[in-house]
Amino acid sequence: MKTTRVYLAILLAIMVVTPVVMAVAAQQQEEQVINKQVPGPEPPADRMLALYTRKLNLTPDQQAQMKPLLEERQQKLTALRNDSSVRGRQRLHQVKQIRDDEDKKINTILNDDQKKQYAQLEEQQIERMRQHRQGQRALDEVQ
Repeated sequence: MKTTRVYLAILLAIMVVTPVVMAVAAQQQEEQVINKQVPGPEPPADRMLALYTRKLNLTPDQQAQMKPLLEERQQKLTALRNDSSVRGRQRLHQVKQIRDDEDKKINTILNDDQKKQYAQLEEQQIERMRQHRQGQRALDEVQ
């Protein structure tokens, strides 16, 4: 009986503390994003090049050709993210356009097997971006 009360007290404490901790963590994450301490959903070009080199077995020549394309994509996406005049669906459309344009250029560098692997990696990246947006929406709802 006494053990049951202790377990109930612990359970109640967890139920009370958990939402408070989650709210504080969400607030801290939002402040880091606002203060640019955490990058946006698009990884830096060098990190993406390292990933593609490893996953696609890029040759040094392919790496040299791909690096400026990834940097260009990163610059365009960063500029779009910082452009407060573009909102909602228009922003999503422009992101898709930038990614599609750069994907076409990147695909000219890759062989057929690499193209298939690249398409899979890009789908995974898109899914991570969707999850990031959903997380942002959840943060907005908390406020």
